[in-house]
Amino acid sequence: MESLPRIHERGEQDETSQGQAAPDGASTVLVPEIAALWGEFLGGREVGPDDDFFAIGGNSLIGIKIIDRVAQDYGVALSVRGFYLAQTPARVAELIEQERART
Repeated sequence: MESLPRIHERGEQDETSQGQAAPDGASTVLVPEIAALWGEFLGGREVGPDDDFFAIGGNSLIGIKIIDRVAQDYGVALSVRGFYLAQTPARVAELIEQERART
């Protein structure tokens, strides 16, 4: 799995974060949890780790609800931009792990 570059408030990419994977095993636990969370907000549909959020019926309102739920359940504040750029449960799990590592 390729790690996403960290995006700063001004939209600049942090080159040092490119290619850094989440800690071993961490995302393998999170990915199915995030996929299940997406499925919950997408009418109970089954969501795979590499399913594209918008291609499977996601929209901005659902995205905001998922971001809020991630903050509640995982204590991580994802940016709207970061969530939409991530696009898949696997990449959102990576973002969560990156944010956890920063705190």
